[in-house]
Order: sequence, then structure tokens, then C-alpha cells
Amino acid sequence: MCDDRLSRRDFVRTSASCAAHVGLMSVFPFARGRAAWSAQERFPVVSRAPWGRIERVANGIWALVSTPLEDRTTLCNGGIVAGRNGVVVVEAFGSNEGALWMAEEATRLVGRPPTHVVLTHYHGDHTGGLRGARATGAPAVLATGSTRDAIRATRDAPVEILDRVTVLDHIRPTEIDLGDRSLIVVPRRGHTASDVTIEVTDPAVVFCGDLVWNGMFPNYVDASPSRLSQAVRLLRAGSASTFVPGHGALAGPEDVDRYIDLLDDVEAAARRAMERGLTAEEAGAEYRLPAGMAQWVLFNPAYFERAIGAWMAEFRNP
Repeated sequence: MCDDRLSRRDFVRTSASCAAHVGLMSVFPFARGRAAWSAQERFPVVSRAPWGRIERVANGIWALVSTPLEDRTTLCNGGIVAGRNGVVVVEAFGSNEGALWMAEEATRLVGRPPTHVVLTHYHGDHTGGLRGARATGAPAVLATGSTRDAIRATRDAPVEILDRVTVLDHIRPTEIDLGDRSLIVVPRRGHTASDVTIEVTDPAVVFCGDLVWNGMFPNYVDASPSRLSQAVRLLRAGSASTFVPGHGALAGPEDVDRYIDLLDDVEAAARRAMERGLTAEEAGAEYRLPAGMAQWVLFNPAYFERAIGAWMAEFRNP
């Protein structure tokens, strides 16, 4: 999926997946050293591997912080939520090996194999390991219809799994009852047209998918910028004290505030560029991360252009 031999032409062709964003580290020399967030442990670490660490957020809740600068086995963040009657794994990760490892870790930590796998959106770094995710305990896979259909359209799609996906309502929240605990899967839009967040109320934890990034500049490849900004603000307005971003260290409310500032800064840069008659490429070349974000990872300067270009397209066609 993220082939070390990826060429610039191949990158453009495959960039619909956020995996291409992370895969750039082995192709282009733009990574600004090791990301500071790779060492930022918010909660006790219960498992560590070259590709990430699992932090115990609360009783029965664990979050995986992937460290793709070290290894690309998992690529994205995710997590485990356990209750009396079920064990949910959030995401299928970037490879079968990564998803299988996460399923095995869930079994080790909980004492039972996963019963559900929930996909936050269709990008390959979150779904590429579906076969591995199903290798332990054959959990039910939950996804929106749009996410299922987008995966089905990819090369070597796991159709045997997709044919049995439990389709989530794309308008109303879906409850996953684990007996003594419920998860609420909330349909949202912004990073893609078919995002979901997975939310726990006690304690208040949100698995954000790629609506939220922390320490890494977000990929706007399929984004609707205004909806993304709105969705993140709605998440922040809730009661959550812990946010599991799609990429980067676990976040608190203050980190989400900083991320919102970044989204606003990109919008302002796009508006200035439009007023000055600049192209997205020209504006992207000028753009600099806001103060205090020097440690944020940028794998390719083209992502500034892409983000600003997405805003410009929306300004022209609201």
C-alpha cells in the first residue's frame, strides 16, 4: 500500500489514501526529524512495538498511538473498548499484520477476542488490514455504506468481508451496546464525506478518526474544509477530556484548541491568497505553520498547497 519504491507520479495517483501522506517519509526528504509527539505519553503504556504504543486511557479503554516515523505496520491510531458483552476495536489499520497485532493485543488485554471492528472512514491507512482484523475471533465489521463501497473499489478489496459489513446509519448515531457500557458511533463529515467518530461517555473519550490530527499537518485530499472546521468545533464543544486523533499523540481539549487554530490559519491564508490573486501552489509555497507548531511533522510541502487549494475551491463553489 505504501510501497518504498513509490514514485512522484505514483504518489499523485494513490494520494486519495491518507496512507500516501504517511508513506512519503520514505520517499521525500521533508520530514522534520523525529516528531516530538512520538514520545508524548499521556497515559500508562501497556504495550510497545516498533509501530506504536498502546496507552491505557481508563478501565476497559485503550488507545493505540501509531509511530509511522519508525514503522508503518499500523500507520493510523485506533483503540480498544471493552465491556461485559463485547470488545470493540476501532480501525483496521494500514496492514493485515498491524490489524492482527491489534486484535491479539485486545485479546491479551481483555481476555476475549474482539467482537466488533469499527471503521472511521475509507482511507487505506485505516482499512488496509481488514483481513488481519478478521483473523482473530471473526468480529463484525461496522462501516458506513460509502466507506464500504469505497473500499470495494480498491485493488484486491476484501470482498468476502465487505459483503458482510454491518452498514451504519449515515444520518443518525448508532449505539453499540457492550452490556455495562455503550459506544455511540456518530456520523460526521469533513475529512471525507463519510466520517464517523466513536464516543464513550464514561469517561468521556472520543476516537476522532482523521477529523483530528495532533502533531501532523492534516491531509485535505478528500476534505470539505468548512465542514471539517465545523465538525472539529462540535467535537470540542462536547464533554470529552481525551481525544484519540487519527494521527499523532493523544490529545486533550487544549490540543484540539490548537488544532482549530491551525484550521483557521489555513482558511485565513487561503482568503488572503484569493484577495492577492495567488494560485494555491504559490500560496502553499509561502505558507508557514503558526507559532508554537515547529514540531509538527510535514512530509511534503504540497500538503500546504492542497489544504489552501481545497479552501479556494470551496470559496469558488460554496
